Amino acid sequence: MGAWGHGPFENDAALDFVGDLADAGPGEVRAGLLAAMRAVADSSDYLEDPETDAALAAAVLVACRLGADPGSASAADLLASCPFEADGELRLAALRVLDRLADPRDNEWHDLWTDAGSLDKVLELLAPYRERLAAAGS
Repeated sequence: MGAWGHGPFENDAALDFVGDLADAGPGEVRAGLLAAMRAVADSSDYLEDPETDAALAAAVLVACRLGADPGSASAADLLASCPFEADGELRLAALRVLDRLADPRDNEWHDLWTDAGSLDKVLELLAPYRERLAAAGS
């Protein structure tokens, strides 16, 4: 049985992504974050799981590096063991991921949360991460 929940680290794809990053070398973490986020933020195609969950986990990890609460032991462990700088490129990519996921067009992540009647709850849970990312750029 798979993991599923409202938080950004409460599903299999996000947990797998964090686990893969934890196994990566220190120099590969930033590249992994950026690749996952670009796969969603730069896509004009229909967004599908598990790519959306991995991109969301990456975006939230960037927000956590900027001081947001990870709310997950696995995310906190990754942040402690794999230092990366949440530079402007990562921060902007993370913001673009959150904006793209909130857009209902061509978006399985949005469709699934809408069908579950939980889109508003999930977007509310993501709001502090978005605020942290936006504030870091001002």
